[in-house]
Amino acid sequence: MEQRIIQLLARKLSGEATPEELNELDQLLTGAPEGIYYAELITQLWDEEKIPGVTRTITDTDISYLRHLARHRPQFRQPAVPDEAPPAYDLPPFPAPRRRIPQMAWLLFFAVLTAGMLYFVLPRYPIPTRATDTNVEQYADLGSRRSLLLPDGTHVWLNAGSRIHYDSDMLQKDARIITLSGEAFFDVARDKDRPFIIHTSKIAIRVLGTAFNVKAYPLDRITETTLMGGSIELTINSKPYQKIILKPKEKFALIDETRDSLRTQPSRPATANCSNPEKLVVQDVVPVEVEDKEYVKEVAWIDDNFVFQNETLEELAPKMERWFNVHIHVDNARVSNLHYSGIFHKETIDQALTALQLIRPFNFKITDNHVFIH
Repeated sequence: MEQRIIQLLARKLSGEATPEELNELDQLLTGAPEGIYYAELITQLWDEEKIPGVTRTITDTDISYLRHLARHRPQFRQPAVPDEAPPAYDLPPFPAPRRRIPQMAWLLFFAVLTAGMLYFVLPRYPIPTRATDTNVEQYADLGSRRSLLLPDGTHVWLNAGSRIHYDSDMLQKDARIITLSGEAFFDVARDKDRPFIIHTSKIAIRVLGTAFNVKAYPLDRITETTLMGGSIELTINSKPYQKIILKPKEKFALIDETRDSLRTQPSRPATANCSNPEKLVVQDVVPVEVEDKEYVKEVAWIDDNFVFQNETLEELAPKMERWFNVHIHVDNARVSNLHYSGIFHKETIDQALTALQLIRPFNFKITDNHVFIH
């Protein structure tokens, strides 16, 4: 409505308004008393344009001033200018072109229209900010582990150097979708209407409600899923047509065979494809006995237990780097192939390496967060 008032005022002052438009203007001004301010301001600016011998354009300063007066007109009434006041502009006269008034009417219309849009539109419709984004990221720093509760009631444990993304409005969606990088244990709240789906760089997992572990660090050659109860459906990203169903106490492993081979437990193949560098295996979860206690090493980390069985120092190094937040450098081939079994709980990196020395001897040096083994 304000824009229409401005348009009609400009046509009236230029002498181009029809009787119907004049009648419409009167009705709008009657229904919108604040329009009188614009009528006064436009008339004032129009009179300035008609100063004899002076041609003046509307500047950004004029627009800002008009907007300021429109907001604070009752508080800032200008005193009347005495008859003997000097001319407003002391400029040398020059002839004004003929038919100037219609041209200035349109110029005035667009200038004041811009000011009106700035005043009436922008304050009422602010630009959206990232505060409206419902995507949430949760992470665990290197050397630490943490637990958290998702909006649907699912309990998640994050291992060191891991992060997940999810929608805080997941209960308003058809599916509860999680993106994982690293390792996490999920105790999924059951919801038959909204499947719980986890995406990693190599696999996707779909469940309705159960407990399982997913290990999918970007730099690891093995992506693992260990099921503790219920059932889950896995899909390989490179083979979306193929689905694998895990039973309780089974572990699925996707092995990147383009990297060095690692020792694996006896397993049953899930698929066989010699042309694909990825090897898929499903194997039973076998508890590990350490110091007369049994641990499921795939999920023992939830209780701050780092369990390892018959692993070389080369295999242990990246896991220890994440667990202790250090960089390990092994420059001795013999030492890197030494095998170890054991458990770390609350040890420091120095205590852990000293314990490994007692099993298979080697030398090490710690400088800041760098470990040098030789």
